[in-house]
Amino acid sequence: MLESPQEVAIVLRRLAESLELGTPATLTLAGESFFIPAAADVRVEYERGGGARELTVRVSWGGASSPLLIHRHSERVLDAGGRSYDVLVYGELRADGTWEGWLEFAPLTAGLPTRRTGRETTQPDRAALEYWATGLEPLYLAGAFERAS
Repeated sequence: MLESPQEVAIVLRRLAESLELGTPATLTLAGESFFIPAAADVRVEYERGGGARELTVRVSWGGASSPLLIHRHSERVLDAGGRSYDVLVYGELRADGTWEGWLEFAPLTAGLPTRRTGRETTQPDRAALEYWATGLEPLYLAGAFERAS
């Protein structure tokens, strides 16, 4: 845990510089220095609910876990131009043993980018993530498509 806002600023500044330059970074937290490779996965997530708000910066690398396709929906999503996207739910095992899930929208039209949401859910195990994925309704998928980038 960092002691002061100044320490947080230093760490975030060094991380931001390495991301902008595509270079690795060496950071020091709680008296320990560690190396973050340029290929590290960096995610920034914002959540709110019940009046509380949370901004989380997650940097991960070197894990044995890789994303798994959890479910392919029979529903498709249309963009504003009427182009279709397949809906795929991916999940990944987290360090604490829970599973994180997100949606990817794969275009059926060549040349369009795949769109991905941030974390949509955290479930206690893979079976719970699979159950969540199979229960998503078309209205939820449409909203997730709008959130995706």
